[in-house]
Amino acid sequence: MVKKDKTGNKKEEAKSKKFDSEKEKKKTKKTEEERKKEEEFLKKLKEQMEKITVKDIVIQMMTSLSSLSYQKLGLPEEQNKKYFDLKQAKLAIDALAALVSVCEKNLSHEEYISYKNTLSHLQITYASKSK
Repeated sequence: MVKKDKTGNKKEEAKSKKFDSEKEKKKTKKTEEERKKEEEFLKKLKEQMEKITVKDIVIQMMTSLSSLSYQKLGLPEEQNKKYFDLKQAKLAIDALAALVSVCEKNLSHEEYISYKNTLSHLQITYASKSK
């Protein structure tokens, strides 16, 4: 049985409001903690972004393009046969060729040779698969 207070309201409602108020405080506190974590994350991300060079980005692009080229050539077949697309492979290989050419003087000799060899292998593979 629910008892009523002097104003005729149920005591249960007063307990419920108190519970809701405490719940809101916890929610607000959690939200503040989440906001602080997000601010800290964004601060760290900004610090990392300030350290990134154009060379870093270009190397990442060349690595991504070479991986994508192999995938679009369907290599290795057991993993990537379903992705075979010569038109997309050609676009990725041509983009990689342009970047390798532009970056020759900005890469170490070892980096340049590595990307040049990868590019040559991709071009030969593309030629053999497009026949």
